[in-house]
Amino acid sequence: MRHRTTRRALILVLALALIAATVIGVRTVRHALYWADPAHRNVAPEAWMTLGYLERSHHLPHHSLGPALGLTPQPGEPLSLEEIAELRGEPLAQLLTEVDAVIEAQKP
Repeated sequence: MRHRTTRRALILVLALALIAATVIGVRTVRHALYWADPAHRNVAPEAWMTLGYLERSHHLPHHSLGPALGLTPQPGEPLSLEEIAELRGEPLAQLLTEVDAVIEAQKP
């Protein structure tokens, strides 16, 4: 009887490990395919984008845009450019122009 319980527990652990590996694998492939699409590379800044999105799109170092814009990293959800403009009390168009200039300056 004990042998059966141990065997079921091992099968359950194996099944959970396979499910976890599948989920992680699918997410990794989806991420790779998304960023491999030329439509997502070197995009112009838009209001809905975050700094991290723009860094990935332009192949910039992680957390490089924030300090260049005078921002310090904040814990929690990343802010969109529209939210950053509101916090800074400036027009969105001005921030978009500034972000675009910083991106161009940081490109190799």
